[in-house]
Amino acid sequence: MPPHKETDFSNNKAFNTMENASKAIDTARDALGKLTKGRIWKHEAPHGIEIKGSLMQDDKHVAVIHFNGEDASVLPRGLHGLSQGKPEIIKQIEEKLALLPTQMKVLEGAEFREPEECWAIPVALNGRIVCHLKISADGTQLKPDLKIEREFDK
Repeated sequence: MPPHKETDFSNNKAFNTMENASKAIDTARDALGKLTKGRIWKHEAPHGIEIKGSLMQDDKHVAVIHFNGEDASVLPRGLHGLSQGKPEIIKQIEEKLALLPTQMKVLEGAEFREPEECWAIPVALNGRIVCHLKISADGTQLKPDLKIEREFDK
């Protein structure tokens, strides 16, 4: 287990304001329509094969979406596909992923993620949370999702 990172909690108090949370939600709303289709990949997880796609801004992966390998449907957060799917499924996912930013909705709420010093803003599709956008602690900038890059390196 990696050593625990020391955190300067005095800074976090300054970030923990309704104003910063509201700014983060607004920043996520502004960014959502500008996102573009990123990479699609298969990931071998402990419970099986997952198919994921990323959304990007300025050549940075900022969100990950999980897909059902059988019908290319978008899965809600916490539900993972267990099938590699059919060969044509990737093409269907590519088409769907390109349209998602115009179909999704930023929800009214923000969670502060202390280790990354950012706000996680939930994004929903048809009433189900499908991803989070990470926004800087001051609420002004969309941050890349570093976990996606680590998965590519595996």
